[in-house]
This record gives sequence, structure tokens and C-alpha cells, in this order.
Amino acid sequence: MTTRDHPRTDALSSPPLTGRPSCCQCATRKVCLLGGMPDEYLQRLDGVIEERAFSKHEVLEVEGVAARRLAIVKVGTVMATRRGEQGHSRPVALFGRGRVLGQYGVYGHAEQLGATALSPGRMCSVNTAEMYRLGVVDRDFHERLQTWIVRSYGRLADWSRVMRFKGLPHQLHASLVLFAQEQGHRSLRLPSHIALAELLSTTRESIARTLRQLEADGHLVRTDRWHCEVADTPLSAFAGD
Repeated sequence: MTTRDHPRTDALSSPPLTGRPSCCQCATRKVCLLGGMPDEYLQRLDGVIEERAFSKHEVLEVEGVAARRLAIVKVGTVMATRRGEQGHSRPVALFGRGRVLGQYGVYGHAEQLGATALSPGRMCSVNTAEMYRLGVVDRDFHERLQTWIVRSYGRLADWSRVMRFKGLPHQLHASLVLFAQEQGHRSLRLPSHIALAELLSTTRESIARTLRQLEADGHLVRTDRWHCEVADTPLSAFAGD
């Protein structure tokens, strides 16, 4: 199967929200692939960028299928998964605000990860064919997207290191640090205990107990039941590099 032969899909089944999204006034613009483009490009895309809501457990990206749309998460938490030899998808990383979905579909390639919403949220998306038609996919865009892909590759390597750290407190703290860095902000909404347990191959009771331990040790500050601020610790500190 060639890159042009991959089946394509639009995993975003929810209808667009009413009203046009305003990139210039968007709080996610600083960490958004589309929002970081010159205003000239955004003017071309005006009217074809759609803001969509997604629900908890909704599939946002399908592994092995080339996406028809490029999408950027504005609000919400997403679990990235990778399918094993037995066909079962396992959690590999947490993503949030600013995450790009459908990036390989721009080149006709199948997506290498699955993505499922862990919480309700919103994303902006644009049909890839429309981007080509409007002349947005030029050399500058390719450089921006490829930089994004390279950065994502490195981030996934960081996630793979997490499971090699000794002890659940180090693994959980490192996961929250990576999740915060992904969104460019130390304050975050905590994923559910079940989601964190699946990611780290442990139990929800162990996650709850370890979160209390991290809070008592000053590694995170809880602002309410679901939100916290994470101490910005380099990953090398967890591994003793």
C-alpha cells in the first residue's frame, strides 16, 4: 500500500459550533500550529477553519488511517494510544491544549497513533484538501509542520522514558510534568485516576494514594478536586541522569 492508498477518514463526527473561530483572540494561539501562521495565511483560511466540540470517550484520531482534516486541540485532555501485535490499543501518552491531530494526513500517510478524548473539549479543524486548494500548504507551512512533527517525536521519546523511572511517584510526577509542558502551562486539569492508572499500568487506588503523597511532598499543589499546579522538574531529576 502506497502513501496515497491509505484509507482516509474524518474522525470528527460532531457538527461545527456556531460562529467563526477567531485565531487572533484565541488563548491557544501561542501553542497552535495554525494560530502561529502569518495573518495572510489565516485570512485565506477564514471561513474554512471550524471549531468543534468533542465529548468524553470520543475517538479523535484513528491509527492506521490517513486523516482528512488537520485539527488542533483547544480545550480538553486526550489519551494517545498505540496498537500492539494482538490488535489491542494501549495508552502511551497524554496530550492537551495545542496538540496537532491528523498531521500525517497532510502528506497522505496513515496516522501512527490513535487518540481518544478523556474529557469534553473543543478543537479547531480544517479540511486538508481545502488547505491545498487555498495555497496554504507551501514551503513555509511544510517547515512549520515538520518542526511540529519532529518536536512530537521527541516528546513521545520522553513519554517512553517515564516507564523506566523507578517507583510510581517518579513515574506519575514525570507524567504530569510532561503533560504540563505539552500545554505550555504548569497549571492543568488532572486526568481521571482510571486514565492515569491505565497509562502507568497500575491501579486507581495507587494513583490516588501517590497523588496525595506528591501533594504532601510539595511536588504539586491542588487548587480543587480536578486542578493542580505541577512543580517544573526536569525529567533528568527522576532518572538520576
